[in-house]
Amino acid sequence: MFINKWIEREDIEVINPYTLEIIKKIPALSREEVKEAIDLAYENKDKAKLSKTKRYNILMYISNKIKEKKEELAKILAIDAGKPIKQARIEVDRAITTFKLAAFYVKELRGEVIETNDKLILTRREPIGLLAAITPFNFPLNLSAHKIAPSIAVGNFILHHPSIKAPLATIELAKIIEEAYKKYSDYVPYYLLTGLGEVVGDELVVNEKINMISFTGSTYVGEEITKKAGFKKIHLELGGVNPNLVLKDADINKAVKSLVKGSFLYAKQVCIAVGVILVDEEIADTFIKKFVEETKKLKVGNPLNEETDVGPVITLEHAKFAETLINRAIEDGAKLLLGGRREKSIIYPTILEVDRDNFLCRTETFAPIVPIVRCSEEEMLDIANSLEYGLHSAIFTQNINKALSFAENLEFGGVIINDSSLYRVDNMPFGGVKKSGLGREGIKYAIEEMSEIKTICISK
Repeated sequence: MFINKWIEREDIEVINPYTLEIIKKIPALSREEVKEAIDLAYENKDKAKLSKTKRYNILMYISNKIKEKKEELAKILAIDAGKPIKQARIEVDRAITTFKLAAFYVKELRGEVIETNDKLILTRREPIGLLAAITPFNFPLNLSAHKIAPSIAVGNFILHHPSIKAPLATIELAKIIEEAYKKYSDYVPYYLLTGLGEVVGDELVVNEKINMISFTGSTYVGEEITKKAGFKKIHLELGGVNPNLVLKDADINKAVKSLVKGSFLYAKQVCIAVGVILVDEEIADTFIKKFVEETKKLKVGNPLNEETDVGPVITLEHAKFAETLINRAIEDGAKLLLGGRREKSIIYPTILEVDRDNFLCRTETFAPIVPIVRCSEEEMLDIANSLEYGLHSAIFTQNINKALSFAENLEFGGVIINDSSLYRVDNMPFGGVKKSGLGREGIKYAIEEMSEIKTICISK
């Protein structure tokens, strides 16, 4: 952990999800230590309010340093988070871009001028103060960047609590952030607080000195945050069961390739991964055959192997849970088309044909399990909008009018046309409706979330 200085303790074991070996032991803060860290941050929060030039330089320094350490960070992600190395490199590249985009938007921060008959009204964006960033295991580097980079851009003091399931990349990022601030400032307004969520995360949520919570994680925890946070600004990126609709006029080959990637990238431990495939009855046989054959080409195994497409899920416990979901779905009438097998913490890519009432169609599994439902085009919208989540959805069709009609009527934060729900770039607005969250990420939009508008009125 880093609280104005590095503190080394061996309180919690960090486990390699593939080998199941202990790779490091890290500190776990007590609630009293978290309170002390918050108090110290509160005393020094104004030290985050650096000039635009310094904030720009800090963000560019971080981006360039991540680029220098790309291979090292990718290997950490493979070992710590179980992410296949070729996918880990992509995450590092995205983090480089995220910090660079935030540097660009520092220069773009500006207010408005509004004139009335007797007043000149000025607006400006100001830091929100103490921002608690709570990040998950699945994209530990880039999802941390999506909270830290825009927060640096507006001049907030950041208290960062990463998941203990994969904290090592965030520790390396914290070292880079420390370097950057020490180069351009006399204080580091960023603390890394490691430990248990029910201790560290809970204190950040309830403590009255925290001005904003930015959380990415499960819907259950997000709902608890809304109940406990009080008068804080809350930004939540939560779960999704993302329906992908394949209409009868779709380019089947394109849809298959896109949906295989969207279903099994990083063992489907991605909030916008394909949740359920709804395929038109007229093309279902052809689509399913091609989808199964394409999935069979995926390489399963060691994340450090350059050929690996699908590695382990994050813990052995979660792998066992995923196995029970598969068995339960089969007991409920699902037809197993591929996979269904577990080896330690690896779940082999699993495809099941189900009816619309099967629980898998409503469950975010965070494991490489994909249900497929045959249905009519008329049923697709009803099935999709009946979900309690509303993060991403996708439509495959060659009819632009149908695509836009579905996009208008789907109750989701993002609608992707002719690519899977997995699609995201780092400068687009990103977030969900219903139980998928509050607010939007994407650097420009996160900056707006993480700042306050001050209005200044001048008499003429």
